[in-house]
Amino acid sequence: MQGAVGKLGYGTLAAGVALLASMLTDAATANIFGDDDRRDIVAADDLSGVGTIVCEGTTRRPTASLVALPAIAPSPYYDVIATVAHAFVGSNGQLLQRCAFWPQADPALAAEIVFLETGTLSPYGNWHNDWAVAVLDRRLPETYSRLIPRVLDEAGAQKMRNGRARFLLAGHNGERGPLQVSENCGPVPKLGSHLNRFDPRVFNHDCDMMPGWSGGPLILRDGGASYLVAVNSTEVNAITHIAGRPYNGRMNPNTAVRLDGRFLATVENLLRAGAPGTVKCLVASADETPALPC
Repeated sequence: MQGAVGKLGYGTLAAGVALLASMLTDAATANIFGDDDRRDIVAADDLSGVGTIVCEGTTRRPTASLVALPAIAPSPYYDVIATVAHAFVGSNGQLLQRCAFWPQADPALAAEIVFLETGTLSPYGNWHNDWAVAVLDRRLPETYSRLIPRVLDEAGAQKMRNGRARFLLAGHNGERGPLQVSENCGPVPKLGSHLNRFDPRVFNHDCDMMPGWSGGPLILRDGGASYLVAVNSTEVNAITHIAGRPYNGRMNPNTAVRLDGRFLATVENLLRAGAPGTVKCLVASADETPALPC
């Protein structure tokens, strides 16, 4: 990943990263509801397109996933991944450089990230825009799974969860493997005690996770297909949640940024056109402003 963006929002972004780090002090257990149902991903899960973001200058390994749309013919030259914006921010608040995507967390399969567009440069206070879409420098094998983006609102998610469809969350445990999945979970209704109760742009969910699961896909399995409906973003349970207790409405659930609006439009545009121009560079959006030029 080459190039750079302006410093717009870096001060507040650094504060946001610091706050997030302070909230993750009990990394192994801070996000576990009831029995910990996380398990290692196996071939039968059909999640070979889930992997990790690896950047120079940090040991963090956030999660990302390959995406595709059946209506858009795949390019033989590149792939597209979805994750979170704060995956590309270092502890000093500066944008990380030279990043790659490791499918299945395997460095032998690495593909360089050559173009990036994000929903915000300052996730602190803007968690609902904490999404990122990146273009890879090559097309990965067609045998790798690719999630289908799908717009799903909170009411629709509850209807799905109450029916035959099921949700799951995939992620990576901190700085170590393996990739895992949390099942028997999904979006939960927002209540008056929740910090984001008036914000429809994010799902609250009760999937088990820990640091490293940021950017992990919240997946809907329905009708034999796997859909990306959100990317895992933050946890605030260290404030109100005691690890191992069953989920209840007094707890602040984990949150995931819903795939809709500009997030969905960016996925569709990059799947159609790839990185703009022939120069490999980094482009990031600053909140609601257009993407910065190369």
